Amino acid sequence: MLFSLTDLLSWPVQTGDQSGTLSDVLFDPETRQLTHLALHTRGALDGAALADASRLEAPDAENRRLAVAISDEELAAAPHWQGDTRELDALLTAMPPLVVGPFGATHAPLALGGFLGTRPDGTETDPRAEAVIDRHQRFSRWRDRAVFTRDAEIGTLRDMLYNAEANRIDYLVVDDGKWIGGKKYALPFSSLAHRAPGNKGGHLVLDLAEHDLVAAPAPEDLLDPART
Repeated sequence: MLFSLTDLLSWPVQTGDQSGTLSDVLFDPETRQLTHLALHTRGALDGAALADASRLEAPDAENRRLAVAISDEELAAAPHWQGDTRELDALLTAMPPLVVGPFGATHAPLALGGFLGTRPDGTETDPRAEAVIDRHQRFSRWRDRAVFTRDAEIGTLRDMLYNAEANRIDYLVVDDGKWIGGKKYALPFSSLAHRAPGNKGGHLVLDLAEHDLVAAPAPEDLLDPART
């Protein structure tokens, strides 16, 4: 069964004895699998906890609720972040026990954040750190980005459709942005050929032609098969 990631971010989440919401989800663009959940619990005062996505149980579509199999103790011990991108990057690169820096030296995990991105003084980025970050993309940073086929700009990414049974994102939902007669298309995530870096707009390029949109399903039809 497919679920809208945008919808899932609005559903209440139960974690142990606490309730809360998802503020974001992280995924690996290569495997299309969710990797982490950014959990905000009602009692938390220190930002969102990063929980492994494997703890997410099957979504309760009837009651529009989510459950994450994590205890209150595990949740308290999980990495937390306040929403700053560089802070999250540092947390992600801290997951390996030891990382080799750009000049062969090792660094304490949280200190590695200083090597992420190009500094104004020209310091080179750490390719190992960048590889880790590439495997943990935030859904919120992809949403609302321009989408192109090989031959045209076709609209804006509005959503992704998540296959809960396979823990896999199957479709990108693109809105053509037209005021009259506008449409949304569900296009295979597997058609993604390129995503530009954020500092270059973060646009997506699909290995499709504009005329392929004619046969593309509407996301509502995939989310509710009874409509077709």
